[in-house]
Amino acid sequence: MAMNEKYSYKDFTYKTFLDTKPEEWNDSEVICSCFYNEKPKSDSFPAGIKGVKFIRCNLDNIVIPKDCTVEGGCNRLIQVQKDGEDWLLDENLKPVEPLDKAQYIKLGLSISPVALPTSAKSVSVTQEKRQQLEDALQAQIKALEDAASWR
Repeated sequence: MAMNEKYSYKDFTYKTFLDTKPEEWNDSEVICSCFYNEKPKSDSFPAGIKGVKFIRCNLDNIVIPKDCTVEGGCNRLIQVQKDGEDWLLDENLKPVEPLDKAQYIKLGLSISPVALPTSAKSVSVTQEKRQQLEDALQAQIKALEDAASWR
């Protein structure tokens, strides 16, 4: 199978190809391209394409055509939630866990979707928590400086 030079090794973030001809895609390998879309379950490829092998591509939030395959890369459902952060979604588009789960754990934030706020935040929860930690640290430094000046 031949590499598809037109669509390989490129960034097509937020683009759709619904108006392209299936012949531009059929029976080819698309390698290391990004097709990410903000909207989960986005149809981005023309109807009727077949035999396309997406290798090491970012296909997050993209519907993979029926007769095409994905090798390596990613094809997750992701959406910003009311906490201002990206979350992985299940097939019903319900949040499962934060995309940056390690960051939530490090900051002591809940990784349970039940803990998501009911209204949108103006600042993401991770930014807010980092600011709280920074403010607490600065207060401790000031207290130590004030205590040292009493000598």
